[in-house]
Amino acid sequence: MSERKLKKSRTGGLPSFGAPSELDNISNFHQDPSSSASSTRVIGPTTPPALTTICARVFVTNFLELRKNEALWHRVSQSLAALPDILIPKVFAMLQNTYPTYLSHEVIVTYFFRGPSVTLLKDLPGVKKRTILDIARFNPGVRQLELTGFDDIPDSAFAQLFRNLTHLQSLVLRGCTKVTGESMQAVAQNSKSLRILNVSFTSVTPASLAPIVRACPHLEVLKVAGIQNWTDTTLLKLLADLPDEFQLPDLRTLKLRQTSISEASLTSILKLCPALRRLDISFTLLRHPPQILDFPMPSLEKLCVTSTSILPNDLIDVIRLLPGLRALAIGAMGANRGSRASIGNTSAMTMTDAALVTLTSVLEQFQHIEDISLVGNTKLGLASKDSSAISIFIKKVGRKCKRLNLAGIHAVRSSDLAGLSDTEADIVSPLETLILNNTSIDDEASLYIATCPTLSTLAIAGTKMSNEGIFTIIDSCQKLVNLDLTSCRSIRVVDRRRFFEVCAMRFENSS
Repeated sequence: MSERKLKKSRTGGLPSFGAPSELDNISNFHQDPSSSASSTRVIGPTTPPALTTICARVFVTNFLELRKNEALWHRVSQSLAALPDILIPKVFAMLQNTYPTYLSHEVIVTYFFRGPSVTLLKDLPGVKKRTILDIARFNPGVRQLELTGFDDIPDSAFAQLFRNLTHLQSLVLRGCTKVTGESMQAVAQNSKSLRILNVSFTSVTPASLAPIVRACPHLEVLKVAGIQNWTDTTLLKLLADLPDEFQLPDLRTLKLRQTSISEASLTSILKLCPALRRLDISFTLLRHPPQILDFPMPSLEKLCVTSTSILPNDLIDVIRLLPGLRALAIGAMGANRGSRASIGNTSAMTMTDAALVTLTSVLEQFQHIEDISLVGNTKLGLASKDSSAISIFIKKVGRKCKRLNLAGIHAVRSSDLAGLSDTEADIVSPLETLILNNTSIDDEASLYIATCPTLSTLAIAGTKMSNEGIFTIIDSCQKLVNLDLTSCRSIRVVDRRRFFEVCAMRFENSS
């Protein structure tokens, strides 16, 4: 757009700079054409929604009109203040999604700091430092607290808040980058009942976490992803601060993703967690799997080792010992912690067709596997013209899953998806999410994808699929609600975010 046109478009009656307007609301942007977004549709519920849900939807839909009428808002606000605490988080979440710019500090603390949980996101313009500090004043008994993305609030402010919260059971501080030792000490001293802690992408060191680990032995979830000062050396300080024979007997979920640890410290950490069920060590420095033979974990349900340098054969030896596995993420194996250079270098990838065949024979015997990610294993399918290893995997394992991610495997062709079709046992695939971004599929794939009646999310960005192929899928997959068509060049840019509407118009025109 030229500078002259830009200036012309800015003339006229404009609100004061920075003033909230209806253009700020997320819902309006869903109507704008874009080449990098999903097309979505809403499918009506099979059962009537609860009366409380209907009332909440009506209130949120009419929120702006209610706020503009002062006399009416006075009466409505009294009803809002009398709303049961248990419903407050639900109404607040719906308003955040619909009218975030109209939720001022005063509105938030007056009406929504009640109930068992409080969730505040950095995206809310009305949330300030004083808003966070007011949580303790308005809702000192809060049990579940989520504060996400507040990278400008100092650790001392969080510590001040936590000194006045004694009933916390779940605490999420993801992305609060200034959170560190002082606030962790305050949590340890005042929240002995804490069971869930997420300090991913903060500045919490292993040593500053030690007081919480000691004070809250019944932790069930611990997430410390994306903290680069978590290294083998710093972890030794955490271990040194713990009593001999110390364990976290209730810990079920441990997320160490995007840290700088290796197998040298991971083995010691895992020995503290005898009941672990979900482990995420993706994008770490691991070269060898942990010595799981020394402390078997047959109850492990989820294992994520994406973008590590663990050799496939070593990994498969570990997987054999995990018969209860439900989710497995082994994307970009051999990549150097997700670096673009290593992912773009096919020769650096270690997951080969031979390894996939072996893995298939192991996973085929697993009764509970339902979520597998092979994203970015670019070497797969390059050794043969017919991609036989991939097609066998899809037929014997992939079609049994609820979620399957094959994105970035360029050798995946339409014919490889034939295994999604009904087998001799006449059992349809339970697939709900299928991700095929940047593969080599075309419209032929629609014949096989259309045999998955429970499919709700399909990502085919950067593929050769066209309107006709996607029409076939939509016609057969009645539960499909999310469709990613980013960079599908056979589909017009203006149609990519509204493809369900395009499909409906086609049906109307043909009837």
